[in-house]
Formats: sequence, structure tokens, C-alpha cells
Amino acid sequence: MFPNNARSGASLATVALLCCVALAARAGEKTGVSADLLVEQDYDSNIFGQPTNEQGSPITIVRPALHLENTGTLGSAHLDGWISSHTFWQESTLDGVDRGVSGDLDRTIFPRLSVFASGSYQRLAAHAEIRGPDVITISETPGVPSEPVISPGQLIEGDVPNVDLGQGQLGVRYLLTPRSKLSVSGGPYSVDYLSNQIGRADLRDRFGWFGSVALEHNLSALDSVSLELGADSTDFANALLAEVPINDPFDPHTAELNTGAVTSDQQSVSLGWTRSWSELWKTSVSVGGRRLHTKTKDASQQVTRVGPTASGGDSLGLAQFTDFVPASFDDVGPGWIGALSIERVLPRGVAALSYSRETRTTSSLASSNVDVDTISASYVHHLSARVELTLLGSFEHYVSANNSPSVVGATYTPDSFNPITGPEFTCASGTLVEIGSGASKAGQCEIGNKQTFSSNLWYASARLDWQLRKHLSTFVALRFVDRKGDVQLFGNPYNKFNVGLGFRYDYDFGF
Repeated sequence: MFPNNARSGASLATVALLCCVALAARAGEKTGVSADLLVEQDYDSNIFGQPTNEQGSPITIVRPALHLENTGTLGSAHLDGWISSHTFWQESTLDGVDRGVSGDLDRTIFPRLSVFASGSYQRLAAHAEIRGPDVITISETPGVPSEPVISPGQLIEGDVPNVDLGQGQLGVRYLLTPRSKLSVSGGPYSVDYLSNQIGRADLRDRFGWFGSVALEHNLSALDSVSLELGADSTDFANALLAEVPINDPFDPHTAELNTGAVTSDQQSVSLGWTRSWSELWKTSVSVGGRRLHTKTKDASQQVTRVGPTASGGDSLGLAQFTDFVPASFDDVGPGWIGALSIERVLPRGVAALSYSRETRTTSSLASSNVDVDTISASYVHHLSARVELTLLGSFEHYVSANNSPSVVGATYTPDSFNPITGPEFTCASGTLVEIGSGASKAGQCEIGNKQTFSSNLWYASARLDWQLRKHLSTFVALRFVDRKGDVQLFGNPYNKFNVGLGFRYDYDFGF
């Protein structure tokens, strides 16, 4: 089910959008309706995202969309709806239909006061191919929310099960002086997977909220600075990683190894500076800090217990076995956020290069934080008035940022069992932690090394767009993804390529 708070936020944005459209109509402003139809034929080399024994398949995509746009002297508003059908020729179980609606508005209420809002809801069927958005944005300023805000119709990477995506934002903007403005905004968001996959910690239902206060000031016609305060909170659902057999001599059973329920709270502050050196060069830089607070409840931790055994064991007839017990964590750590982007206007195109760094929580068993470095480069070249070439490349690197300890079972000391004090345990490395007392006492070792969370993601694409007629255009695209990293956090490592050929027909009803 869609969380009530997310549904309420999206509903509020929708109501505000409709109200502004109605006000615009009364003011006699321009309203237009348009539609488009996209037909794309792809081939994906690795539809299941497997490290070996890849299976490829042709994919047919049909995507009609309807758009409503209102513009005028006081602002603008948009409302979009779309349906996208994907058919896998070699694997019909992956066939499905995506659908979604989105809207946004920006409206001046008083000479110095404006309101803005946006909201979207999408239901994505199971996907295993890779596609990119129609419009690629290179410059990304780190901020709030840290969870990805997914644009309608955008699917960056495959291996996505059935999922509902919802988000809403409402804000106000006040012009303090002719050069300064203050913006306050926030809203809810939600990711709801409609099917569970055992063993995947990255596919977890989540919902939360985000908010920010931003102050922008134009120093001159060439320079502007900004200050942003942000906060967000996300609740992650528990995920079942595996069912592990427990060889308890008295009570053999199966234990559930799970991630526990996680709440992640973040607060951030960042400073930014944008400079237009000339009509051809533009740079933006921002730097800031982030406080990360992660609370994990009832996560599975490995412990060592002792019990009688029919064979083996020590002289007392006791032997150790591994069990899993629920445990809770509360971890607070600092982090950095920052970004640098450079844009260059060329005689027949635009080139851009950007770098960003941020510290995030992994919402893992040990609440480890990771540093995420992202480098992106793009080049858009107009071969002619009707032909455009777009090149895109990006590299994303995750690596552990703090020293959250990993936990392993302790080693039972033979013949150390005491009916009153229980067994004794030792650790080859790390710190011994004993749980319980007496005969039921268990032991574990906390090793103070970095978690092994790491990942490298490469993405590259080349796309050629050609406008055949006024309403008809065609394109050809080549895309490549390579993912390597921690299996528990990111799934199996894999690489794949996707090649596609498509046509798009758009029509303006001219209202």
C-alpha cells in the first residue's frame, strides 16, 4: 500500500496544481495539450543481470504520453501522464506495463511571493533492461533528499522488480531584495516493492520526508552564492537475507537472517558559488557537511552457543554451534557533501564535466557509512539543424567511510563450562562480547575493521536523434552498464549492453 503521508503530500501537490491551472484559465493565459507516441526496438545482452551465463533478448517498447501545459506572466504548470509497455521476446515473464502521472507548478501569488510544487506517482513492472531519460542532466548538486528522486520514465539500471514510486514537494519562494531570495520546501517520498526477493538488501520498501531552506544571492551579473540547510528521514523495512539451519542439539531449527528495521536521519548544510566567466564558460562549486544518524532494530547477529552433543565435543560432552539473535544499533557519524561542474558552449554543441562527493548511510546490519564519488561527462553536438549526437559517460564509486565493527561468532574454550557462570569464550581478534548469563550465555567477537562495502558502477551511452519531419523523429542509442561491488548491498556483479532503434511522433492539439 502507498503510505498515507506520501499519498497526502502528492494529493496536496495535485490540488495546488489544479487550483493554479484554474486561476490561470480565468486570467486568460495560454493552455496547450499535446500527445506523443514512442516506439522503440531494443536488444539487451544480459536481461537478468547475471555475472555468467548471460541471456539476451530483443525488447519492444511502446510508450504513449499526454501532456497539459499552462504558461503565463504569473507562472507555469504542467501535468503529464504516460503508459509504457515492454515485451521481452525471449522471456515473457518479464513483460509488463509501466504507468505514471506527474505534475509541477510555479506561480506568483504576490509581487514578492511565489509558490512551487511537484509530485509524481509511478508503477513500474519488473524490468531487466537499461534505459536512460530522454533529457540528460549532468550537473547534480548534492543535497536533500539523499534518496534518488526518480524522474518519470527514467530507468537507469536494470534488475528492478515490480515497484510503486511516489514523491511530492511543496514550497514557497520569497524575494527578500532584488538580488536575494529565500526558498522553503519539503515533502514525502516512497519506494514500495510489490514482490519480495530473499537475499537482497538493496530492494527494501522505504518511505520518508525531506525538507530544505535555501538562501540565494546574486553578487553581480556574473556571480551568485547560495546557502542551503536540509534534512531528511527514511524508514527502511526489514528484509529477509537468508534462512540458516541451526544445529542446536536440543532444538534444531531454521533461523531467519534479516537486516532489521532501519531509520536513517540526515541533516546537512552546504555553501555554493556559481560563476559565468563568459558567454561560453560556466562553473559551479558547492561544499558542505552532513550528520548521519542510523538506528537499526532487531537485526540478525551471529553468536556462538554451547550445548550437549552425542558425538565429539569436550570431556563434558559439550560443543559449540552458531546461532543468530536479534540486536539493535544506534550509529551517528559525520559526512561530507560537495560538487564541482564545468560547462562549455561550443560552436555547435555543449560539453559538461561534473564531480560530486557525498557520505551516505548504507542502512546495513552494522550501520556503516559510505563515501560516494561520482564523475560524469557529456557532449551534445548538433550535426545539422535536424540531427543531434549525445554522448554520456559516468563513473560511481562506493567505499566504506567509517570503522563500524563487523561481528563474528566467538570460540568456545573446551572444558570451561560452569553450571553457574556458563561457558567461557575467546576471540582470535577483536573484542569479546558476551550475551546472556549462566548456561544460556553466548559469545561473539566485534572486529574493529572497516566494513567491506564497495562498488564501482560504469555507465556509458551514445544517442543519435534525427528529426525526419515536423512531428516525426527517429533515434538510435547504444548503452553499456558495468556493476561490481558488495553482493549483499548491490546484488550480483554484472555487465551488459543495450542497443535500441526507435521512432517518436508528437502532435500539438493547439488549444
